Amino acid sequence: VEELVHELKRDYTIAIVTHNMQQAARVSDYTAYMYLGELIEFGATEELFFKPKRKETEDYITGRFG
Repeated sequence: VEELVHELKRDYTIAIVTHNMQQAARVSDYTAYMYLGELIEFGATEELFFKPKRKETEDYITGRFG
């Protein structure tokens, strides 16, 4: 499935909804983190994963959530 996403994203915009953060990091150019229907943070995937602007985002991607 991920290979197909990489092929298709050259010509199409694709939205993927996943709880698998590793998958999001592998296939996404941009990532949004949402919690309880609220957009917490949106940005370039690399920036969101390595330099998140919000503590809630950092806590979630590092497993310190909940």
